[in-house]
Amino acid sequence: MGELSVGLKHHLLILAPSLVDELEDFGLANVVASGALDEHEVEQAFFTARGLANWLPEDPDALAPADWEALMVAVHQLRRVLDVIEKETFEAVAREARSVTADRARQDLRAAFEAKRAEGEVDFRLHGLSRTEPKASGQDPAVQEAFRRKRTERHRLLLGFDDDGLSPAESVILADARGLANAVMVDGVTDNRLDALLAMTSVFIEMVSMRRNPGVPDAIRKTFTRMSTKAVMALGAIVYRDEYHRAKQALALSSLPSDL
Repeated sequence: MGELSVGLKHHLLILAPSLVDELEDFGLANVVASGALDEHEVEQAFFTARGLANWLPEDPDALAPADWEALMVAVHQLRRVLDVIEKETFEAVAREARSVTADRARQDLRAAFEAKRAEGEVDFRLHGLSRTEPKASGQDPAVQEAFRRKRTERHRLLLGFDDDGLSPAESVILADARGLANAVMVDGVTDNRLDALLAMTSVFIEMVSMRRNPGVPDAIRKTFTRMSTKAVMALGAIVYRDEYHRAKQALALSSLPSDL
């Protein structure tokens, strides 16, 4: 396995403790009782989880190349068990990111039309789309336009976000997310990966904004801190998908549904 990028290293150091926590939350007895996996494999995953919790650093520079290979293998083992008991896939995340109902789409377009009209501009195209009837089958132009506007707004939010106060890991991952989004938006080619990236970026920015709010009580701020960690972890999974796959292939690790 070759040298990993700084961003992927940060992502793995956020991902691994999260997987450990998830597995511990399920509990060894409950996972074994489910009968979905071989008992030895489950016990090995729990042994790996507890071992990781004892030696993972916060600084990527603290790990040697061999450590990163061991971490990749450990993450794979944990994900294999969690995939069976959680059954969540990237496609489900992408579908959620793209979900816009016909009625909601028309409401959004009417709101956009009224906002423009209040500023002295009459957008007849928006007005026409907002008054169309939902299509029973095939692509709905109103839904497509509503989502195009949502995608553009999420991209604008990403470009304008102030990175001040982010952790080193958050700063690196968000910068790489911004670069990837910019490249795809310029190319004009949109896909599920971009949609999921922009949706998760919006969630991360919202959580960080709440974390920064001085009016938020400390107890609630801790909740938003945990949620922002989850969001940046999911964002990293999208940004470093290809590099992560290449690293797994180099280590002869099989593909998993949660690999994106």
